[in-house]
Order: sequence, then structure tokens, then C-alpha cells
Amino acid sequence: MAISRIARWAAVTFIAVIAASVVFHAGGIVAKTQIERINKSVVKIFVTIRKPNYFQPWQYEAQVSASGSGFIISGQRILTNAHVAADAVFIEVRKAGDPQKYQATVEAVGHQCDLATLKVADPAFFKETQPLELGGLPGVMDKVSVHGFPEGGDDISITQGVVSRIEQVNYAHSGFDLLGVQVDAAINPGNSGGPAVIGGKVIGVAMQMLSTAQNIGYIIPTPVITHFLEDIKDSVFDGFPEDGVYIQNMENASMRRYHGLAPGVGGALVTKVAFGSSAHGIILPGDVITSVDGSELGMDGTAPLATGIRVPADYLVQRRFIGESVKYGVIRAGKRMTLDVKLKKFDRLIPYEQHAGQPRYYIYGGLVFVPLTVNYLMTWGEQWWKEAPVDLMHMYLNGQPSPERREIALLKNVLAHEVNAGYHEYSDKIVSRVNGAAVADMGEMVARLKESKGEYTVIELEYGGVIILDAGEVAKSRDSLLKLHGIQFESSTDYRPVSTAVTGAKKG
Repeated sequence: MAISRIARWAAVTFIAVIAASVVFHAGGIVAKTQIERINKSVVKIFVTIRKPNYFQPWQYEAQVSASGSGFIISGQRILTNAHVAADAVFIEVRKAGDPQKYQATVEAVGHQCDLATLKVADPAFFKETQPLELGGLPGVMDKVSVHGFPEGGDDISITQGVVSRIEQVNYAHSGFDLLGVQVDAAINPGNSGGPAVIGGKVIGVAMQMLSTAQNIGYIIPTPVITHFLEDIKDSVFDGFPEDGVYIQNMENASMRRYHGLAPGVGGALVTKVAFGSSAHGIILPGDVITSVDGSELGMDGTAPLATGIRVPADYLVQRRFIGESVKYGVIRAGKRMTLDVKLKKFDRLIPYEQHAGQPRYYIYGGLVFVPLTVNYLMTWGEQWWKEAPVDLMHMYLNGQPSPERREIALLKNVLAHEVNAGYHEYSDKIVSRVNGAAVADMGEMVARLKESKGEYTVIELEYGGVIILDAGEVAKSRDSLLKLHGIQFESSTDYRPVSTAVTGAKKG
């Protein structure tokens, strides 16, 4: 459930950081022995990263090194941020005050909530450590300490502050809105993944900072952490559910009277329900949602979290797991009813930022096709929402999945060759049809291109324009075109024959 808004990222000026662990203490100075106990379980994480290249998807970016923080939890695991471990090809960890590094591997990762667990095979690493215990949700003005390994030194660092806010926060790593806690304790590059502690218990994981302000940092609170840890018990991260419902607040008195809401009765107006989402066909545009799982909504679409704290109704859905059901109190055409919605995974037309290895691509006659993703939009730089083409941003902001279109297939650019002369300037065009047939996603478009049996292949573009290629000449020129541009394969593994994907024996 989401209030209609501009791009999630457009208003976000957060920068993901590698953040230090934090110790929160309420009511006085934390005992030195307790600090020492916590510090022994806080680790520095060294990662070697190789990021995929979404502008030239057949290759990777240059290998770089980075570091972050983490801490030991139950099961001889290390909890850290997903953005610390993302795209890592090699990971080592080191305890505070210990000169030895130990090799680690990723056990589970939840990019949506920016959390990951690491495993260390050598049992000697856990000597003289105790798993840190998770606490509850803190209160505003609770004192907090953050432990970790920020830039500026090699030893463990501890900063202190207070809890400033508890609300839904845009997670910079994924672009997804989840419960977050704002603190004024210093969180700097290198801190990501460290624990925030109150009274010796972890109440959050340092995550990101607001780069345009002073002393505003964000931690992932324990309700999100425990949801993640419960989710991965089967070794698979299913993720936090979305119901696909878009809502509008009902603070206007005329709107409330029109829908028959009595004075003081809260509710949120449903403006649309995404095709293929959990609520599609169950909750309808024009419905007024008055409660979610028994929690009454205010006229601003929020629900109570704790005394004096309200959060968007999204949170009531996100507490649940994929496969569970949520009860909605609804007014439809003046009639009150209760609707059950079973939560399932929801594929957006333009997915959130992805972290899944090599990007998908397909080259046909020098035309480079990719799916439209946030990752590709981000190739326009730090302010990509301003710099990316208007047509693509329109799809990102307003596009919805449908039976006819589950994904945007994009003509990214054209690799110059005589077979495609006259089309060299074409770039960032949305594909609508191939050989007269509509394409619902990249896979369908690739299949249509591969199955092209006529003399010509005709590719129609979304906002006007057509590309016509000689299918025979395309086939003849394939090897020379790839060699000319230094490309090994004409497609990512997704679109190659099985033999090629496994052995790399021949081009698909």
C-alpha cells in the first residue's frame, strides 16, 4: 500500500554508507565491561567488489576494495548490511583488537531490507566472543551508542547520540520504504552494518546517513531484522510483501462526506490496484480502507505504531510474510465489509535496484536490447531522475504491469555496422512489437527475434518509429559484428542455449 508520489528515489538524498556499530544506553554510563563484551563481537568486514556494468552489460566494472562493519549473532553468524556484501567476490572479517583476518562467505542476503548474514568456517574466529542479543523497538530520546569501523582510523569506534524519529524510511540500497529509526549519533562511511545498542542489547543496524544535513543517520530496527532472520530460516529470502494498493489520504471534508465517512472516522481512498498484485481483483479503486489487520487508519492513511508514533499503513502489511493473509476493513459503495488478501510476490513493471549478477541483454543485428530497470536509469548519474530520458522516467513513475506488458524491453543503443546503417543514432527506445506481434517482456521479444522466419525483421517502437532489418544479413553479420566490438557473446546467459550457458562452447 502506498500513497501516490513522485519517484521514490527522486526525493531521496541518502547515501548508503558502510556504518559503524552503535551501543545505546538508557539512564547513564554503560559499564566498561559491557562495552568490552560488545566490542569483542563487532567485526570489520573487508570486501573485494566487482560490480556489473549496466551501460555495457556484457562486461563488469573494475574490481575495487571496500570495508564495512558487522556483529556476531546467534548461530555463529555475522549480521551486516546487504550493501556491504553486494557484488562481493571475496570477503574477509577481523575482530576488534585481533590482527588476524578470516575468510567469510555470504549465507543469506535481503537487498530489499539491506541486511545480510555471513558465515566463517574457521571456529577459531568465534573464540572469546558472545552473540549479541536483539532488543526491542527503542523510544524517542533514548540514548544510543554506535560501534563500528568508520573511515579515519583502524580501531573500533564508538559514537553516542539519541533516537530522534521512528518512521517509514526510504532504504537507499533498494529504494524500498521500510520502518527505520533516525539517530543523531555519527554514522560515517565504514559504519554500515554495525550494531546500535541500548542497555547491552542491539536495537538496530547502522545503515545510511542524510548527506544534505548534519547528524542525521538511520538504522534498521529490530522488527525489520527479526522479520529478515525469520524469513531466511529456509535459506531463501522471500522478502517483505507489497499489496499493490495505491491510496490517497482523506483529510478533505468534502471527500469524506462524499464517501459517507462519519466525523472522526479515518480511512484511505484506493486510487488504483496494480495488476498481478496480492490485492488485484479483491480491493477495488474507489474502496475506502478503514482498517488493516484490526488497526484503524487515520484520515491521513496512517496507523498507530506506539504511543505518539504513527506510520503509513504499508507497515501493517510489511509485518506479515509472503503466503500469509491480511484482513482489510473496507467501505464499498456505502457498505462495510471485511476482505482477506493473501500476500504473494509482486513484480513491478520497473523493478527496484537489483543485485543479481550480470544484467540481461540481447544483441540482434547490432541492436542492443535490455530490460528497463532502476539500475539502467542510474547510469545517468547521481541525479538520474532528472537526467534520464523523459519517456523512460514516465514509465518508471507511472507505468504499471498488465497482461500485455510485464516488463519494458528497451533498445538501449546500436553498435555501428553496415547491417544497421541508418539506425546508428537510435537509443533508449521502448520496443512495442516485433514482426507485428506485441511483446510483453524481454524473453518474449528475444523469442520473436530468434523465430523470425521472413526475409525482414520489423521492430516497432513505442512512441513512433520502426526498424527494418534484413534477417539473412543479420545472421551472416553476427560473428563479424561481435568481433568488431570486442564482445564474446551476443546475449547474457538467460537467452543462450543451455549448452552455451553451461560450457561457453558456442555463441547462442
